[in-house]
Amino acid sequence: MPVRQKNLSEILTQHRQRYPLMEPADYGKLLFQNEFGPEHIIESPEQAGEYLLREWAQAAAGGTEAIEDIGNHLYRFHLTDAYDIRTAAPLLAKLLFLTARRHYGTMEGLTAKLSLLQEWSPAGLEPWLTDYIRAGCPALHHSEAFRKAYAPHYRLLRDVYAIYFPIIYQVQRHLSASGRAIIAIDGPCGSGKSSLASLLAELFPSRILHMDDYYLPLPQRSPGWEQIPCENMDLHRFLQEALLPAARGEEILYRPYSCREGRLSEPRRLPASPLTIVEGSYSHHPLLAPHYDRKVFLTCQRQEQLSRLARREKSHLDAYLQRWIPLEEAYYRAYLPAHIQTFLYDTAAVSAEAYSSPDFMIRQGEICFDNTPFFQ
Repeated sequence: MPVRQKNLSEILTQHRQRYPLMEPADYGKLLFQNEFGPEHIIESPEQAGEYLLREWAQAAAGGTEAIEDIGNHLYRFHLTDAYDIRTAAPLLAKLLFLTARRHYGTMEGLTAKLSLLQEWSPAGLEPWLTDYIRAGCPALHHSEAFRKAYAPHYRLLRDVYAIYFPIIYQVQRHLSASGRAIIAIDGPCGSGKSSLASLLAELFPSRILHMDDYYLPLPQRSPGWEQIPCENMDLHRFLQEALLPAARGEEILYRPYSCREGRLSEPRRLPASPLTIVEGSYSHHPLLAPHYDRKVFLTCQRQEQLSRLARREKSHLDAYLQRWIPLEEAYYRAYLPAHIQTFLYDTAAVSAEAYSSPDFMIRQGEICFDNTPFFQ
């Protein structure tokens, strides 16, 4: 799941504009965090969660930006009042712990980044930088001026943890309340459905069901199926064999259809699991939608979609342009407008491409491509 990366000059520029009262120590802290990630030794998620819960309860409510990119696949996740902290604090502590275990930096890397500050020359930089390097470049606190002006309360998270925290939080919340959950991830090809499913499976005991495994065999498709929404899908088999057993908390006898071989593959047993993740186009079809606990629809602009598909599919791109994308769009127009009671996410932030405003957005309202309403 590649995330579009900013260079350090871009990071420094954005922070200087956002926080004009930054002092040398605040620039140093930003670069230290960029290099080393979570700077404190975390013995356990439980220990981190207890401290975090107390701080979150005291943190200022609101906030204009929940997350901000600091580069090197890291984000500052600000403690806002958008979540129930009794659920969010232990979850955030877990993600912080995982971030700390995955992220490593070096003193050589930090030294190279500190040299960039010479180009910025914030007031008092040279004596501060000399003293800081002489002291061995330790972890830093924000300056008093920064704390008074901006009241920072945040944690450092791996980019995808921060970007998808609202979804991760909703899954955790439902599992805590009910013990099990079924989540369905729909959206255009290339929007990141499989990657999000894999991310959730890393964080929760899960089983993943792929809609691509439930294509309808060619002899069973209606004439002209290429122009009929969902006619290429065996939705009834998916409902009976996979989704209904999952809703009952049962084992699933999983029988993927192999398009290459033109037959069902050997069945495999998927044991009952707290979280069942359904990923793929057509998963929000009205026949299936009532059986989910949470639904997520990922979106991306047309240009970004084609860029991702070109990297992924290479010589098979024409098949998507001529057949699969038009079929998906017909499905959205025919079935989704009355059934989108779900999260809409624009995945522009989860991209290797440059964007003028790459920060994560929660999209409300109609699904759009290239700023044009998708549903006409």
